[in-house]
Amino acid sequence: MPIERSVLVLDGGGAPRAALVHRLRRLGYRTLRAKSPEDAVRLVEEVRHLVAVALIPPDLAVIDLPSALSALAAGAPGGSIGYVVTGAQPGPEALDELRHAGVSLALWEPFDDVRLRFQVNRALSDDDQGGLPRRDLRAPVDLPARIFRAGRVQPARTYTLSAGGIFVETPRPAMRGASLEVEVPIGAGPLRLPGVVVYTNVPGNLHRSNMPVGMGVRFSKLPDPAAVALRRLVADTSLALSL
Repeated sequence: MPIERSVLVLDGGGAPRAALVHRLRRLGYRTLRAKSPEDAVRLVEEVRHLVAVALIPPDLAVIDLPSALSALAAGAPGGSIGYVVTGAQPGPEALDELRHAGVSLALWEPFDDVRLRFQVNRALSDDDQGGLPRRDLRAPVDLPARIFRAGRVQPARTYTLSAGGIFVETPRPAMRGASLEVEVPIGAGPLRLPGVVVYTNVPGNLHRSNMPVGMGVRFSKLPDPAAVALRRLVADTSLALSL
């Protein structure tokens, strides 16, 4: 059986991050915690851990951040690590240093579990966020939703959204190929968007533990005002998650 990839959480600035480790484990990730950069090197070099992602604080206690992150990634069994900076947003100088070190993904406090899951999956290079069209920019959007299908209304929760589709968290997803409408509170009023189910994540052998139970819906042709509202929301959300 292949080893499951791990997420490494590094402490920083005297701020332990046990709560973040707990959140990640609750979301289904195999998670490790390093209390120092030296501890991180030791954990990464252990093949049995297969560290693929590291959540680093903006104040990691190292002299040369680019060199430290490069060396840490080189020591991983796969030869690379996806980095996400998490914590309180620092000033411009620290942001420049992070960019120079090659870090491009951010989670500034406070952040919800939807954004946490999305960013970790991005760092894992897990691009298939619910079977939605990859040509569209996608972002995590934690909003209530309602599913209209066959004369019934079903409550749901948005996980990811793009101008081309949506992944909604629901314990009772429809089957692939089903036509339905999704209502989400975006813009001046709720948008009721028609679409077709293209992907489901349900309990069973093919269940993906790092994704919520639910379904991916590809939108049918949308009116221009709806498409503009979706693109604006996705762009604003994505900007806040990048350096």
